[in-house]
Amino acid sequence: MIVGAGQAGGRTALALRRTGYQGDIELIGEECALPYERPPLSKDFLLGRATQESLRLASQPGWSEQGIELHLGLRVESIDRGSRCVQLRSGGVVTYDVLVLATGVRPRLFPGTVAADAPVCYLRTLTDVQALRALLGPGRRLAIIGAGFIGLEVAAAARELETEVTLVESAARPLMRMLPAAVASWLCRVHAGRGVVMTFGAQVQALDGHGVLLQDGSRIPADGLLVGIGSVPNDDLARTSGLEVSDGIVVDVQGRTSDEAVFAVGDVARHVDPAAGRNERLESWRNAEDDAAAVARAICGLEPAARPVPWFWTDQFGFNIQLAGRPADGMQVVERGRLGDGPYLAHYLDTGVPRGVIGIDCGREVRMAMALIGRGQPVEQQDLPSPRIRRASAATA
Repeated sequence: MIVGAGQAGGRTALALRRTGYQGDIELIGEECALPYERPPLSKDFLLGRATQESLRLASQPGWSEQGIELHLGLRVESIDRGSRCVQLRSGGVVTYDVLVLATGVRPRLFPGTVAADAPVCYLRTLTDVQALRALLGPGRRLAIIGAGFIGLEVAAAARELETEVTLVESAARPLMRMLPAAVASWLCRVHAGRGVVMTFGAQVQALDGHGVLLQDGSRIPADGLLVGIGSVPNDDLARTSGLEVSDGIVVDVQGRTSDEAVFAVGDVARHVDPAAGRNERLESWRNAEDDAAAVARAICGLEPAARPVPWFWTDQFGFNIQLAGRPADGMQVVERGRLGDGPYLAHYLDTGVPRGVIGIDCGREVRMAMALIGRGQPVEQQDLPSPRIRRASAATA
């Protein structure tokens, strides 16, 4: 049984069949929609370029053909690990031999004052996108609190829809924990050049029907408000059932929790591997795919495969930005190309060992760099991949 019918849960069900699992598979999800991918929600789906059908992991017949039973629009209230069953809010009880928790995350709520008339949106589901779309368009003013991936991607989409956008961030730069200073600075220039007003180091005090009130007393007028200040793992089910949790459900290299019959995958899973020095919870499309494959192998009794290098991507204003490994300020940076002038690649090395890479419009070379990161061996600088020279880039900044 899999609790959570998002990307991680859906991919786990499909991976189990692909890996050779012959038993029954039941997939329980709170949303009524068929399992779908979330990355397009803040990009092409928000812009109307992608349909709900195009986001689906499989069609309704596709799930049935693979012998995967969907139970949508249902909420699991509790887990009885002793009896190996889950209690549904509707009153039903479903038993399991092996349980996979793919409960994901929920948006972190704004911690300050929110007036009753504040047009506040969050972005996590198809329903959230519908509410956000109603706030966008020519002449509309959108204030975004938080300069993470969600905030930046929505800012880019909103500007394309001719919405006035002000982005407010409490940190000194966007994606503070992921992007080194040089790349973050370039990204700020890209947004500013497209009309996004960016305010950093600002503390938001309240949200109301007129916009955003900052702690210094200044106000940002807005017709719509998007809060994108991170997320909270949905680990309540695990906690109340007695599983080990720590800002997520603690799992080993195979995705197994403190109960050998229970696994966790995706955004909610915290991977703890002392031998590899890992203690992290990754929220990304790639991680959901990797977790699904790893847990499917474990349930089928196969040896764990090597863990892929972490990988993230974002599309903003025509640029495809990819990040792999763990680039950080303080590492040696070997650049290939120039920021804002065509394809660009920055390799981040620690005593000659590639630890991370950031690429702009050069996905092929990022994949080559990921192979070097995965080896964990020193390399000569001349062996680091360089972007191919192209006649024109998608955009300039």
